[in-house]
Amino acid sequence: MIAAPGVTRFVGAGGMGAALETSEEMAEIYLSSNPLFQIPSWDFRGACLGLDIRRVVETGITPLINTGIAHREAGIGQVGGGNRTRSAALL
Repeated sequence: MIAAPGVTRFVGAGGMGAALETSEEMAEIYLSSNPLFQIPSWDFRGACLGLDIRRVVETGITPLINTGIAHREAGIGQVGGGNRTRSAALL
């Protein structure tokens, strides 16, 4: 979420503070970060890399799935989007 904080309100996730909070929480369940995909609004930390199912089980934090839906006709733009989490049982 922190990579595109402007989108957070569109998908119902608050603003910059919520984006930072969500990204920090997600970082707890990933193994590392990718230095090739640095995020300026996250103090140039890398994007999360490698979901660790053990951390999901230990923390109870499930991955956030962020989606965007484009219109079927080119040039019209985005018609929907949102955030979802799933039960750890599905992982």
